[in-house]
Amino acid sequence: MNIVIKVPFILVSMFVLMTGLPFMARAQDTITLDFCFQQLQKTYPLNRQAALMEKSSDLRTKNLNKNYLPQFNVNGTASWQNEVTEVVIELPANLPQLQGPVIPNDQYKLTLDVSESIYDGNVTNYQKKLEKFNLNVDKKNVDATLYLLKDQVNQFFFSILLTQEHIKLLNETRKQLESKLKEVESAVLNGATLKMNADLIRAEIIKLEQNIYELSMDRLASIRMLSELITMPLDENSGFKTPVINVPGLDYENKRIEFELYGIQRERADLMKNMVTTKWNPKIWAFGQVGFGRPGYNFLSTDIAPMVMVGAKLTWNPWNWNANKNEKKMYDIQGDIIKNQQETFDKNLRVTTQKNLTDITKLTDLLIKDQELVALRAGITKIASSQLSNGVITSSDYIFRVNDEIQARMGMEIHKLQLIKAKISYLYNIGKL
Repeated sequence: MNIVIKVPFILVSMFVLMTGLPFMARAQDTITLDFCFQQLQKTYPLNRQAALMEKSSDLRTKNLNKNYLPQFNVNGTASWQNEVTEVVIELPANLPQLQGPVIPNDQYKLTLDVSESIYDGNVTNYQKKLEKFNLNVDKKNVDATLYLLKDQVNQFFFSILLTQEHIKLLNETRKQLESKLKEVESAVLNGATLKMNADLIRAEIIKLEQNIYELSMDRLASIRMLSELITMPLDENSGFKTPVINVPGLDYENKRIEFELYGIQRERADLMKNMVTTKWNPKIWAFGQVGFGRPGYNFLSTDIAPMVMVGAKLTWNPWNWNANKNEKKMYDIQGDIIKNQQETFDKNLRVTTQKNLTDITKLTDLLIKDQELVALRAGITKIASSQLSNGVITSSDYIFRVNDEIQARMGMEIHKLQLIKAKISYLYNIGKL
């Protein structure tokens, strides 16, 4: 016999959530820089502007397409005038007088007017092209702004990593001093050393704890700012992974969105220059009118009459006193200004990247010396620890050697992070991040 036990849905849901939450937490325990960039791209409010811009541009393009469709207008008038046209024919007195038509003082007209562009001088076609350029410029501006926010992410992320490494080193030193403190306290109890030596180590441990607390709060502040920037809950328990950065080559290549944007703006200026030509082009319309009026087209008639008219219209202004020529020169100047701005941006970027490349070389060389220095300081601390145990030196001397080793290790960790940041800054500046 099969026994079927029905488990309430709410219990199943709670079980899934309870078992799933630890996995979700573990999945987000280690935060990477790339993840922060992706999260920024997904959640930052400015990112939604691109879709809104596309919708707006699509509506404007649809309206431009309606320029090719017939345009309908219903027009109606009702008027009264104090005088009207009179037909007076003077005849000799011996002839019967002729009575001309009497036009009423009140007149009425109701018509449906239709017009359709046959050739608009290519204006609409250029307006549609210009709309595409404007949309591209607007979207690139959004992308450029979002790209600039990556630098803020870098600052917060590396601030977290730096304080993280400092806290790690200080905690290791604290454990080392706590171990040494037990040894010194034992010596004090045995009368082998003065109590002052133990107090000096205790004071240094308290000082380390203060530094650790201060760095922890600085780290928490950076985490909260990063959390707000990427719109993701983060806390002091979140782990942050040091990125591994490989710079493929040190050849300069400007891939910045702003540099590309200048190129698009120059192309837009060329398009607007060519668009000036449409002012010279003739424009042709077809038109029609149907309706009723009193009088109608026969203004001498006093009856309500139908009105029907069809035709075509041509306008052309072949001479405008060189206004179009001057306008083209204006767009040429505008293009030259944008080109100059583009060259200035590229020049400034080249200067900045030279600093990045110099920093990469400098920090690579410093790390080699850091390794030698840390090895020497660690050896000195080890000897000092043995000397303290044997009563050769005081706790003050020992703490001095420990602090030297801390500074050496901290300097090496700082240089490691600075090297990674210099590489990231280089990639960021040339637009490859």
